[in-house]
Amino acid sequence: MLLHREEEEAKAGTDMLAPVIDSQTFATSPALRSLLLYLWEHRDEAISEYAIATEALGRQASFDAKFDATVRVQISRLRQRLEKFYLEEGRACAERLSIPLGTHQLKLAKLVQDIPAEPPPSTRAFVPEATKKNRATFYLLLLLACFAAACVVEGVWLHRARQIQTADATPMLNWFWKSFLSNGLATRVILPTPTFVSFQVHGHAGHSFMFRDTEVNDFPTATGLPIFRQLSKNFGTPSLAENYTVTSDTFASIDLVRYLDSFGVHSAVASSVDAPLEALNRQNEIAIGTWGTLASLQVYLDRVTWKLVEHESVVRDERPGSAVHKEYRSVTESSDRAIWPGVIAVLPGDSHHGRLLIVASRSTAGLVSFLTTTESLNALEKLWTKQGRPKYFEIVVNSEVSGRGVVQTWPVAVRPYGR
Repeated sequence: MLLHREEEEAKAGTDMLAPVIDSQTFATSPALRSLLLYLWEHRDEAISEYAIATEALGRQASFDAKFDATVRVQISRLRQRLEKFYLEEGRACAERLSIPLGTHQLKLAKLVQDIPAEPPPSTRAFVPEATKKNRATFYLLLLLACFAAACVVEGVWLHRARQIQTADATPMLNWFWKSFLSNGLATRVILPTPTFVSFQVHGHAGHSFMFRDTEVNDFPTATGLPIFRQLSKNFGTPSLAENYTVTSDTFASIDLVRYLDSFGVHSAVASSVDAPLEALNRQNEIAIGTWGTLASLQVYLDRVTWKLVEHESVVRDERPGSAVHKEYRSVTESSDRAIWPGVIAVLPGDSHHGRLLIVASRSTAGLVSFLTTTESLNALEKLWTKQGRPKYFEIVVNSEVSGRGVVQTWPVAVRPYGR
């Protein structure tokens, strides 16, 4: 009998879980489906963040919840996805899954329907005819008063609804972008153009070929390298080519411009060869790239204490005397999945009029996703607040990316600029 009861309970649980797993709400997120199944299988156990990370999310055994918010981020996304399911596809579900705030335990509860209480049985009594007429007049006046009050309430409600609709039509910027754009200056996105050395092919008018050393980002240094001196002997004097951009940086810039435009913030896009330093005296700039491709802003990159090194695979703390978390390294999870560290820095221009936002990583798409996602910026706000909410600051951000794009991003550390 006990075995039979357990089988019935298991079948009931499967019947209840299947509509959620197979829904359109979860169709585009296999990672959240897997996490939901894991939490369901362990719903009666006390599971740790470490267990969830290593058993459900595929993290390595070195996972440390103090520095990696993966579990909290994914649990929050799963909580929101469940709420969305029951608001839309699962409205008719009598039993519902939820994850209470502050926990990662899956809970099952029945939907409680509000049942109107039955009115008490009426008592019949003799009422004089005159009293009945007075009461009829009273009820009529009361009905008219209620009708008038209802009209007033409806008018107020409609006015408030129009206000809300108007407010919704113009969404408000979050705290990060409000702070960065608070000086009221125009904004320009700087797209890096890496340095290429171009050679003309002798005897073939209009034909050329180009070379680039990813470690060198200025023309005089590049042409002085042995390999380019040898090429010059064979093909003649080279010329500078700065009309190409990195594909990933280009798409990241487009995503950021679209995001700001949705809030009514117009931003222009310019090349890194278009005098970015001089422009900082009159506008804000957002520079997207790597330490190498943003060489035109080297004077500002030198002021940042968290720097990208070793082919953008490591963020290293170069502050003198720093002994805590000296490095943040990239992690290869599989052939097409990795975690890349990056640096975001909010710096003042030399004139203290314009501001510079450096967005540097091998995965600039990940950092732009971080800067345009409410959940990620909320996580950053907590770390920023602990540092005293500085006006200018540096951030280390991890971006988990795969062949299909950005999986998730999270802040690792925050430091006030200049400390």
